[in-house]
This record gives sequence, structure tokens and C-alpha cells, in this order.
Amino acid sequence: MPRQMPLSRDNLTDAVSRAIQQMIARGEAAPGTWLPPQPELARELGVGLSTVREAVKGLTLLGILEPQPGRGTYVRDDAAFMLRLLDLLRTRAGDLDTASITDTRRLLEVELTALAAQNASREDVARIEQALDRMGAALDDNAAYLDADMAFHLAVADAARNPLLRQFYHIAAELMNEVNEGFNTTDLNAPSLGYQRAILDAIRAGDPTLARERAAALVDRWQAILDGGAG
Repeated sequence: MPRQMPLSRDNLTDAVSRAIQQMIARGEAAPGTWLPPQPELARELGVGLSTVREAVKGLTLLGILEPQPGRGTYVRDDAAFMLRLLDLLRTRAGDLDTASITDTRRLLEVELTALAAQNASREDVARIEQALDRMGAALDDNAAYLDADMAFHLAVADAARNPLLRQFYHIAAELMNEVNEGFNTTDLNAPSLGYQRAILDAIRAGDPTLARERAAALVDRWQAILDGGAG
């Protein structure tokens, strides 16, 4: 791997994320191939391994990377498309507010959940259930809970089997992650988990109408929390 330019120290995780994106854009880690091992990236970029892990985690939420335990970090086949979407988003970031992001989440998440009820495989249902189990084990650990919560939503999006909608949802999910950053949800985690288990039940039952209703209820609840009107 060619040595990178020294990174800005202002926000190392963002700097590493940008460096990885540039590697993909230059073809040094092309879509459909593997990212260099994380310890190697840390050495080449002059940062700690934890910083690389955080950058990879963020790019995974965006649907650009896909960590595969025991194998490495895969650059998704549609990574170039996702990077173009990300560039477009950056140019319009100043026009976005929380209400716009929530409306986008509602449109995408509710319909993706209904599609998941129609299209989810047994493996998809297992992934969703695993994320819920992680959430249940992390009710008192806000960071771990939010990480598992994101895994739940992305697993549902993947189960919908609509690659284009999934790509847009990855972008919306990352924006929502930024909205939620620093927001302590510990007292709200257990009730939210109940809503999400109900969504899984609807997906497992193959009932898109019920899945749509339950996903809408979850988004409505979170909007009320953001507005300060629910606990």
C-alpha cells in the first residue's frame, strides 16, 4: 500500500475514513477486493488501531465496507456508487435539518421493513434476531446498544432485497447516527427493544402490512423523543 500523506490531527477517525475512501477511489482497494489488514493501515497512516476500527465501522454503516470475521474487510461491490452518493450528500449537507432526515428515514425504513417481511430469508431473520439479542445484552451500555441498534436496522434493510433502497438507507442511517451522537438513550432502550422485537415478529410472520405499521410506530416514537414529548 502506498504511504499516505500525514493526517490531520483534528479528527483522526474522519481523516482515516477519508484516506480509505481515497484508496477506493484511486483503485488501491477497488470494489470487490479486500482492504489491507487494519494493523497495516494503522501503521501506514500513523494512527492507533482503535482509530482505524472506528473509521471502518463508520464506512460499514454507509455500506461501503463489509467486515467479515476471520477474512478481513471487504470493499463492497457498490462502494464506488456509495461514495458518489456521499459526495453529493456533502455538497447539500447545509440544506439538511433533523426533520428532513427523520422524514427520509420514515419513507425508507417503513417500506424496507414491509419488503423485509415479504423477502427475508431464514438467514436474514437470524441476523435480525442476533442484533436484537445484542441490544438486550447492552441495555445499560449506551454505546454498545446504539451499535447493535444500527446493526438491527441495517439487517432489516438488507433483508428487503432491494439494493438501491438499501444504499439510500445506509446514507440516511449514517445521518441519523450523527443526530443521535451524544444522546444518552439508556432509560429508553428497553421500551425501544419491545418495538423492535414486534417488528421482527411481523417479519418472521411474513406480514408486510403489520411490519409497515410497527416500523411506523417505532419511527413515530423516536420522533416524539427527539421533540421531547415521550420517554
